[in-house]
Amino acid sequence: MKKIIVDILMVISIVLEFVSLPILVHEIIGLGLLLLIILHLNFNKNYFKVIHKGRYSLKRIKKLIINIGLLISLVLTIISGICCAQKSLKNLTVGNYKISDIHKYSSVLGLIFLALHLLTTRKRLMGKIKELT
Repeated sequence: MKKIIVDILMVISIVLEFVSLPILVHEIIGLGLLLLIILHLNFNKNYFKVIHKGRYSLKRIKKLIINIGLLISLVLTIISGICCAQKSLKNLTVGNYKISDIHKYSSVLGLIFLALHLLTTRKRLMGKIKELT
């Protein structure tokens, strides 16, 4: 049950990140999202343990590509977000406009990969949500 709560909080946090918020609130939600992503990956560590096992069908290859794309875009978003933080992490501010662009583009790309990820896991996700009700 904790896993689905983390997943729901992640989706809410991601949606909030695309709403116009004060910079400090955006940065705090981003740091909270980082924690939720780490928890999510920890809950799904068995996925990483069996990634090299079994046969790869076209469906499994697509899911793997989507998951790798999501992971890469999230890592780029997190690193670039930390580098261009303006309020909460003042000492790490780089102030480079290109890093800000990387943050914006990788977050949009991450949103696309998230939609694809949710699409590929929708049956399992809906089952977990039904368990809550």
